[in-house]
Amino acid sequence: MDAASLNMVALALGAAGFGCFAWPIIQRLNGKAPAEAPGSGKSLRSPLWWAGFVLTVAAIFLQRIASQQAGGV
Repeated sequence: MDAASLNMVALALGAAGFGCFAWPIIQRLNGKAPAEAPGSGKSLRSPLWWAGFVLTVAAIFLQRIASQQAGGV
């Protein structure tokens, strides 16, 4: 894969990851998600949040690989 394609894949993964990462927060702000008790250990760490975190980290690594292929520093 060339650097431009990797950049586009990284951008798509980053956008999807950010959407998954931010969705529980948006639901909580809109009042649609039930509030957990303080100290319950669940605060916004849903499976969707973790999927967003993993997708965002994958996007960062792909971006680094793309910049190395393009001859960037």
